[in-house]
Amino acid sequence: MLWSSEILEVNPHCKVTVEHVGQGKHKVLLADNFYKHPDRLAEMALNLYYSDALAMTGNYPGARALVTLETGPLIQTLGKLWGEPLEPYHSNYHPVIFSAIINKEYRLNVWQRQPHIDQGVTAMMYLNPPEFCAGGTGLFRHRPTGLERLPITPTPALLRLAEQYGTSPDAMKTADDYAQFQNTLIFNPLFAVKDNTYINDGNDFWELLYLIEMRSNRLVIFDGRMPHSQHIKPDQFKEHYRINQVLYFKGHD
Repeated sequence: MLWSSEILEVNPHCKVTVEHVGQGKHKVLLADNFYKHPDRLAEMALNLYYSDALAMTGNYPGARALVTLETGPLIQTLGKLWGEPLEPYHSNYHPVIFSAIINKEYRLNVWQRQPHIDQGVTAMMYLNPPEFCAGGTGLFRHRPTGLERLPITPTPALLRLAEQYGTSPDAMKTADDYAQFQNTLIFNPLFAVKDNTYINDGNDFWELLYLIEMRSNRLVIFDGRMPHSQHIKPDQFKEHYRINQVLYFKGHD
C-alpha cells in the first residue's frame, strides 16, 4: 500500500460542530467522520517508523513519525472549516505528522504531567478505531492567574499581570525572557501532578475547562496557545497505541 495525497481526502459530509470554551469563549471546532478513508490511513500510520527520541525530555510523552505528502487541499479545507486561512510554518514544506502514545513503564517528566501550549493553531485527527478510543484532549485554565490562553507575544494585559507577580515589563522584552516568565509563573514544575500520571481532570493549579472526547475519525481544531494535554488514565492504552495525526499552523493575537 503506497502513500499518496488521496489518503488525506476529506469526507464532504463530515459533521461539523463548534464549541466556545471558557470565559474567553475560545473556539474549538469538531468534525466527525472527517476522512473518506480513515481505516486505510490508520493502517498505514501504524506501519510507520516512530522515533521516541524526545519522549523522555519534551512536552509530548510519545513517539512521532513524518510523511511528506501534498497537503494543500487538506489545509485549504481545514481553513474553510476554521473560518480563516491556515498558514503552515514552512510554506514549502508541511509534513504529515503522526503521534503515538502507549502507557509505558517510565517516569513522566514535570512538563508531561501538566498542560503545555503549541505555537499557533493546532489541528488534530484521532485515528484509532472506535473500540480503541478513550479519554481525549483536555483544555485548561491556570488557576493562580486565571489565564486560559498565553498570547504569542506579551500583551499589555499580560504585562500588567506579570507586574502583579513581581516581574518587570522590562524583563520580558525578548522571546527567551517571555519563555522564562511562562516556565516560572505558568508552567512551574511545582504545578505538575505529583503522581506519575497525566493532568487529566486537573489539580489545585489547573482547572479542566473542556474535554475534547476522543472519537474515531474525528478532527479537532483549536488555538494551541490554550494550555492543553492528553487525557489518558493509567489503565488506558496499555495494549495498543493512541494514534493521532497533527498539523501545526501559524497563529496571531
